[in-house]
Amino acid sequence: MATQSKRILVVDDDEKFREICVDIARDLGHTAASASDGVEALERIQEMSFSLALVDLKMPRMDGIDLLYHIREFAPRLPVAIITGHGSVETAVEAMKLGAVDYIAKPCTVKEIKTTMMKILEKWNASWRTSTDETSTGNFDIIGRSRSMKTVYERIEAMCHADNTVLIMGESGVGKELVAKAIHYFGDRAQEPFIPIDCSVLSLSIVESELFGHEKGSFTDAQHSRVGLLKLAGKGTVFLDEITEIPLQVQAKLLRAIQEREVRPLGAARIEKIEARIIAATNRELEKAVQEGKFREDLFYRLHVIPISVPPLRERKEDIPLMVDHFIQKYSSEKKAVSGITPEALKSLESYRWPGNVRELENIIQQAITLGSSDVIRLQDLPAGIYKPRVSTPESSSIKSLKEIEKEAILKALQLTAGSKLDAARILGIGKTTLYEKLKKYGLDASD
Repeated sequence: MATQSKRILVVDDDEKFREICVDIARDLGHTAASASDGVEALERIQEMSFSLALVDLKMPRMDGIDLLYHIREFAPRLPVAIITGHGSVETAVEAMKLGAVDYIAKPCTVKEIKTTMMKILEKWNASWRTSTDETSTGNFDIIGRSRSMKTVYERIEAMCHADNTVLIMGESGVGKELVAKAIHYFGDRAQEPFIPIDCSVLSLSIVESELFGHEKGSFTDAQHSRVGLLKLAGKGTVFLDEITEIPLQVQAKLLRAIQEREVRPLGAARIEKIEARIIAATNRELEKAVQEGKFREDLFYRLHVIPISVPPLRERKEDIPLMVDHFIQKYSSEKKAVSGITPEALKSLESYRWPGNVRELENIIQQAITLGSSDVIRLQDLPAGIYKPRVSTPESSSIKSLKEIEKEAILKALQLTAGSKLDAARILGIGKTTLYEKLKKYGLDASD
């Protein structure tokens, strides 16, 4: 059977070297794209999926090390080979500690580049679709071996090679986007773009343009024509996060796009066919939204064909030790090396209710590593709300109201993000619009 064609990204400020690598990739039967620095490369990675990236260490604007950090965030499964032309093998080895899988030292031969490409892609092919065994931390790059996650893994497995629309349900912070990415990257569309859209931050004035595109002059600010994301995704996946936030006026058009596999850009007379798969997610009860008239019933049934429900962290606390180990490895570094967590601190984490779910746990571990002064996470390194001992006979006056707890959480999120409302909303697991409403409700602003 012929080798499946892969997409390779070459990132180097040396134009001649880029051209050589692109030619080698094409000779091997693959497609290739190139970028002259890390900023341009990051744009490419956010637009489409790649099977391998060759990254030069020394580049203007953003160097290879910084790009590697960003790749670990936006494309964690992307294998990266570092290119160094300065004889600095030590730096290349340091890059491998950060996640690079190999390095190429300049000057190098065509054979060396070709061998490196083939070796990495061969290993990638062997491991890409392999689910992990019982001794691993989970499946599909998702941490968790609990019984409640087994059904999630079974649904992902079933949907990887299907084209049905999928609806992922679960509270904020449970990892709905991880499930969507697993369906995409372990499925037949893995080589195509994965485009996430946070519907909660799209206003009515731009949501149609974003999803369906527009013609030049179709509205006041439409100075250029634009291809909608449903079309731009090609044969890839469009992930509509917080689908309930899409205005009712747009839901009918989205329903038609799903049913007929076609869209009409704003101001256009033509119909454009689309091939993208749609995965939607929500942290709300869609049935309730339908009853309240906030969500179209026909769109609900169209999305609800294949539902996947992701359990909250409080219902799978046996996964907490695995997640803690994972996040410690993720955020520990040579500058701030942390080897583990004390039994008392872990017990405290397992006893907590986790209203913010996995996202909250990750933030707390990152904070404990950053602010802690030990090589292990101790009880005192955790937020007071988690390790503070309970009063044996609490009086009602000592119990905070839900409003007080919510207000404190918002203030803490703003503090951790230096006042960035968008980042604070992400930590809290709510849309930016919702955060603005709560800030107004409690009379707060970022400076508080």
